[in-house]
Amino acid sequence: MNYTNVQSGLSEYDKVKVGIFINYLREVETAKDKQQQLKNKWFHYFKDEQAISLYKQVAIDEGMFIDGDTITIQFKGKVMVSYNYQAYKNKLLTIYPESKFDIQNVYQGDSFTFKKESGRVLYTHELADPFSETAKTIIGCYCIIKNSRGEFIETLNKTEIQKMRNVAKTQKIWNAWESEMTLKSVMKRACKRHFKDLVVNIELIDNENYEPETVEIKSNVKDLIENCVTLEDLQLVYDEQKDKQTDQATFMSLLGTRKSEIKLELQKAATDGDS
Repeated sequence: MNYTNVQSGLSEYDKVKVGIFINYLREVETAKDKQQQLKNKWFHYFKDEQAISLYKQVAIDEGMFIDGDTITIQFKGKVMVSYNYQAYKNKLLTIYPESKFDIQNVYQGDSFTFKKESGRVLYTHELADPFSETAKTIIGCYCIIKNSRGEFIETLNKTEIQKMRNVAKTQKIWNAWESEMTLKSVMKRACKRHFKDLVVNIELIDNENYEPETVEIKSNVKDLIENCVTLEDLQLVYDEQKDKQTDQATFMSLLGTRKSEIKLELQKAATDGDS
């Protein structure tokens, strides 16, 4: 990637923010795994024009830009933009700077109750063991937003969270950041329900990270497919899972997508070996 071209293509935008974006791109390009191999081999095929276009799409929302923290990029068949729950908060704060948020996961053993009284949201959340060093099971999450538009609460139970996880294109992010992704899911739901007029552009971009038609394919099966590194691995997953899937068409589509990604990775490896 020619970063001078990227900088030139974004010359009308804030130079500091563009600089942060370019530094983030450099990090993505050079990041290595434990074996000191490039983690993001797809970046070799990521063009200057694509980077410029993605930045401009995000920048339609005033003050928003791809910073590598609240707004990032990921690859699943193509390069996509991903917003975390903080990005949704930041968007609301540009319009309602007085907004107050409480976005929390509820873990097994916690006690959570709420009610609405004359438009006010009243709630209690008692944590069973906030300092536990063992893994805790998330049983739900909630998002409370209070500003001049009103007081709002949105909740997700364990079943709803699992459905959202099932439709995510990239399971690796859920596996690594489950608690963060549940918070994003409930924040995204709250904004869509109560502030849809403000997050139209974010929703349009962020929804590319989800495949609603894959809701019947469990996340662990999608995980198996994502973790395949060779075509032989894919064949093994197919042989093991083909008779267990009720949605054969979607199952085969996911296998086909991963097959294309593996071929791309092999092509990049071969190119690197010849150079």
